[in-house]
Amino acid sequence: MNNTAQQANVGERSAVLRYTAFDADGEGGNPAGVVLDARGMDDTRMQEIAAEVGFSETAFLMNDGGADDRRLRIRYFSPLAEVAFCGHATIATAVALAERQGTGNLRLVTSAGEVRSRHGRRTAGSWPPLRASPRPSTRSMRQISPRR
Repeated sequence: MNNTAQQANVGERSAVLRYTAFDADGEGGNPAGVVLDARGMDDTRMQEIAAEVGFSETAFLMNDGGADDRRLRIRYFSPLAEVAFCGHATIATAVALAERQGTGNLRLVTSAGEVRSRHGRRTAGSWPPLRASPRPSTRSMRQISPRR
């Protein structure tokens, strides 16, 4: 996983980190933007940042105000709209947090539900694949009759 950082905007406290998930020795993969401190940003600003980054998704992290600093709210924006969930941006966010706060359990609350992850660092310094286990859910669907 590769990353770079860039200031989101002059005066903003959080940088836009740029990661590539699922790369092979720095080649290929899925790029994602990550903003680790999106407190105070409204939807419009998050959308603007995502458009500036230009990746398929950018993740925005917010502490929900609780005492547990390993349970965080995460939102995802494409350059055009908010999306409910993005796997590679979730992985990029978890790695960015682990690099700064250390390894261990993490709970990310998405619009699609809570994702729990557990990860650690390999001795060579690379990150093993993140194990995320979203809680399975089912919804009943009523049969839709075709229009005549």
